[in-house]
Amino acid sequence: MWKKKKDRAKNKEHTLGLSVVIPAVIDEEGENPLNRLLGGIPLVARTLQALNAMPAVEEIIVVVREAELLYIADLVKAFALERVKKIICAPKPGLAAIAAGVYECERDAPLIALHDPLRPFITADVLEEVRHLAEIGGAAAPAVTVKDTIKIVQDKVVQETPDRSSLYALQTPQIVESSLLKAALTKALDEAEEPSDLAIALERLGLPLRLAEGTEENIRVAKATDIPTAETILAWRGYGVSPI
Repeated sequence: MWKKKKDRAKNKEHTLGLSVVIPAVIDEEGENPLNRLLGGIPLVARTLQALNAMPAVEEIIVVVREAELLYIADLVKAFALERVKKIICAPKPGLAAIAAGVYECERDAPLIALHDPLRPFITADVLEEVRHLAEIGGAAAPAVTVKDTIKIVQDKVVQETPDRSSLYALQTPQIVESSLLKAALTKALDEAEEPSDLAIALERLGLPLRLAEGTEENIRVAKATDIPTAETILAWRGYGVSPI
């Protein structure tokens, strides 16, 4: 599947084909947010559709719980998601689930992207900008400036108010050079106290995460109350409601 380096050089647009890992092991009680309908289509299918349409994406690896394996496979078939190459299982969320997907990527994949399945509004422009920065510095992610006033609190008492100009909200996809990503995951999983997310694991490896400009529409649709906002974004982008 992967082109040789000399072939990539002939077409600069496809210099670095991306493997995308979707860690879709959600630790939620009650309704699984992946299955909520957004414009009549399951949220996870919306996310996969967006990535499947992007020329920079070579393959998509979806990591799910065993109970959801057939459900995701049916969605892949129903929506003709040909870039989804593998659906694998992991028992719980976290870096181990991410690592399971990463090690299923093509061996010569130069860059690997990790994308939150609950962010269906990723655009090709943002993906390409993050990819470009990762190619330069090894790791990158989109982010937006924080607009709310943030307080540092201890025992429900405000201790400090940080300067908003230095605060950013991280989004996905996070794109990392393949060998660096595997090194960060290996180190993190060997530590007694596992980092809570990939960004921290990269920081502990000493790898700076470059920030690309994200979009306000690239929201995380994690709760039922997020659906009205997501439906508005969907309508604004010109997508109709499409029942399965």
